[in-house]
Amino acid sequence: MSAHTEPIGVIGTGYVGLVTAAGFAELGSDVWCIDIDAEKIRRLMQDIIPIWEPGLEALVLRHKQRLHFSTDIADALEHARLLFVAVGTPPTYSGDADLSAVFSVVDALPASDAHALVMKSTVPCGTGAHILRRFKQTGKAGLGYVSCPEFLKEGSAVEDFLHPDRVVVGDEGDWAGNAVVDLYAPLDAPLVRTDIRSAEMIKLASNAFLATKISFINEIANVCDEVGADVTEVAKGMGLDARIGPKFLHAGIGFGGSCFSARETLLVRLRGQARLVALEQLWSLCGGKEHEQAIEPESLEAWSWVPGEPEPEFLPVSVLTRRHYEGEMVDVHTKLGRRVRTTVDHPFLVGDGQDDAVITRMPAGDLDGDCWLPLALGSAPGEDPAVMSMMGVIEDRVVDPERILVRPESLQLAQRPGGWSPQRFFDVKRAGTMRLAVACSADVPLAGARYATVSNGTWNPELLAFDEHFWRVVGLYLAEGCVTRDGDRQRIAWAFHPTGEEHLVNDVVAYWQRHGVRVSVHSTPTARRVTVYSRLLGAWWTQHLGLGRNSYTQRIPDLAWHMTHERKRALLSGVFEGDGSWSLVNGGPSVIVEWGTVSDELADGVARLLGDVGIVCSWRRGKTAKSTKETHWLRVSGAEQVERALFLVPERDRPGVLASIARQRKRIRPTGYRRFNGGTPWVRVVSAERSRYAGPVYSLEVPGSHTVVLSGGLISANCFPKDVTALKQLAGNTGYHFQLLNAVIEVNELQKRRVVQKLQKHLGPLTGRKIALLGLAFKPNTDDMREASSLVLSARLLADGSAISVYDPVAEEEARKLIQGVTFAPSALEAAEDADAVVLVTEWAEFSALDLGALAGVMRGNLVVDGRNFLAPEKVRAAGLLYEGIGRPSPSVTGG
Repeated sequence: MSAHTEPIGVIGTGYVGLVTAAGFAELGSDVWCIDIDAEKIRRLMQDIIPIWEPGLEALVLRHKQRLHFSTDIADALEHARLLFVAVGTPPTYSGDADLSAVFSVVDALPASDAHALVMKSTVPCGTGAHILRRFKQTGKAGLGYVSCPEFLKEGSAVEDFLHPDRVVVGDEGDWAGNAVVDLYAPLDAPLVRTDIRSAEMIKLASNAFLATKISFINEIANVCDEVGADVTEVAKGMGLDARIGPKFLHAGIGFGGSCFSARETLLVRLRGQARLVALEQLWSLCGGKEHEQAIEPESLEAWSWVPGEPEPEFLPVSVLTRRHYEGEMVDVHTKLGRRVRTTVDHPFLVGDGQDDAVITRMPAGDLDGDCWLPLALGSAPGEDPAVMSMMGVIEDRVVDPERILVRPESLQLAQRPGGWSPQRFFDVKRAGTMRLAVACSADVPLAGARYATVSNGTWNPELLAFDEHFWRVVGLYLAEGCVTRDGDRQRIAWAFHPTGEEHLVNDVVAYWQRHGVRVSVHSTPTARRVTVYSRLLGAWWTQHLGLGRNSYTQRIPDLAWHMTHERKRALLSGVFEGDGSWSLVNGGPSVIVEWGTVSDELADGVARLLGDVGIVCSWRRGKTAKSTKETHWLRVSGAEQVERALFLVPERDRPGVLASIARQRKRIRPTGYRRFNGGTPWVRVVSAERSRYAGPVYSLEVPGSHTVVLSGGLISANCFPKDVTALKQLAGNTGYHFQLLNAVIEVNELQKRRVVQKLQKHLGPLTGRKIALLGLAFKPNTDDMREASSLVLSARLLADGSAISVYDPVAEEEARKLIQGVTFAPSALEAAEDADAVVLVTEWAEFSALDLGALAGVMRGNLVVDGRNFLAPEKVRAAGLLYEGIGRPSPSVTGG
């Protein structure tokens, strides 16, 4: 088959990449194989093949002179025009695709008119269009792009490459597409040449259809269980119909998208301005229309976390979606009171509470008390501007410019401006006051001027000091303030304890007096009130700075998210000293610092702001007596946290707090919270409660991290899924509800749990039972563990208290990276020793020759659950074992 063809590059040396490279070497190409894993490249250069795939090692060794291995992409660029991208887009429990490796390749390419990317990795539909836009935005418009999806089946990948059912090429009708077609020409396979989006869709639709066949036959198997029919005979009869065919009609365990509630909040940076918004608000702010399902927002970044990094960061959002959803939602509750609401299949990053590593990704519906979720902590250094102008309310016409009076610092009018009468000229010079429009037309210098809307009102400076004192006054307002109207007049007011908070009264008064702003203080029987009367300042305070008018509408102003840690601490000190408290727990020595609010948005903002400065608080909610609105209480506890939060306590009380903490014999950390070596903190899940919902849900994609920080600082994985769920999500994003695939996904998930039900039917409660799993890989003849049913089964059985022993002839090394808490055995019989039941998970050929008599002899029980209908039931029963298949009748079931 060999013939000389042009050299190519292959980026990624996993299953797809290495098979593709070896296959093209067989066709005559020199291939430069690139991978960031230096150890893998070193082993390949020593002829050590890192994956197990029949026929691959022989093919690589046969063409070792044509295969060149390197960690430097420049080596491929130097020799090849076409760069085949075969990096991982790993599926998770929910099936979402991680595209970070793809975009790392995209960003690593230099501008060129002589190179093209050929996408082999499985990517969501629309990825190619996104990459082409990225090329244009980064000055790389000359780079070509081709979608050439792979259809390799693990276990027969080499055969599939050399004898494909079809070759799909999606391109823009340019040289790159022609070159890819020429490369595949020696295979003489049916060619589908189409546009990029259609090529991507062919891959997704093919996988989805195969999954549909599997789920269908699994449903038939479940019915066969009920009526006593044999699903293997049913599938045989169906498969003889040429319109249906026999492939993928094999019942078994199952083949191996998600969104947020509209009210979930994100900290985003839109066109450079940070703000904390609910997803439904963000959709409108980004220009999303009621009839649209997906938009590509301009200049939108989300607060996001790259797993392994100590702190979050702002990263670009590529897509924002909105769709109608009817189904189950899950309210995830954590021990610290953080909670978030998502669709049941939304993926979360999950740890085990033992270290700061992400163990896996898990759908919301599967979260339980053993799961720990990461929590955002820390922020960027921030800005520290000296002053802030109030003129924004005039420029934005929040206050009518025609009403603005100006009093210049030094009025110097040597001569009467044109159009002015002598009397007007005299009046202006005498009073030192004029309309702003008049001052501008006369070119009057306005540096240091003061502004008002009435001559006998409050005169305000143009610039306010934007220092820590300002932010403390803002914090006191959030805790104790409101803005009221008296006709057209506005009052900013702070209300403090009538006798015990004079130092806070002085804080507020001192700030305004240093700016020459008239401020009044008066006492009532219940409060000491500080008031500033000013239409101009009131409008700037609420509509430009963005503070609420009362306790129900209070929120952290957007500008606070840009500030330094010192200024954020100043704001928080005002919030807690104004309406917080500290107390001893049961008389001491433990101390808690607590604060409450009825504003949902303010509670969310304060919890996040505390995280920005390194403090993790707990969060309780509840209604007080006679209250119609839920109150939020944020509490800081634990000696280490309280010491860090000492600035929230009035200065006069700090020595007492420190003295009390010093008496503690044991420094207890908050329950349900762990932090390892100063890294990202983790909080424990306490419940995942399901409820029915009908309405809009939202999702987004952050390509650089595939995570987003949600309400209260909880970190979640992105929503965009892969393969079957990718097609479902794509349909939903375009306004189409793909009901069939929803059912396919549901059947597949339930099928894995059906094996557990069969075990329970015969063994009762599984606590203390020993279960042996034979086969771990995704399928036979591969060591691939991605989407393997054994991952779900082992997790479920461990959660039920079972002891698990496992055996796989090839995949043990990979399985050890993903499955914990099980015993790995060197053979099937040793795995089954003293087992109450054996489950066949992967249909490896060696299991067909298993000595069933010996198996019965080593087991404690006698149950065999054939998860793949691979074993001969009569032979299993002849060995004295109890056989349970999927949709296969037991001997006691008779017709009639």
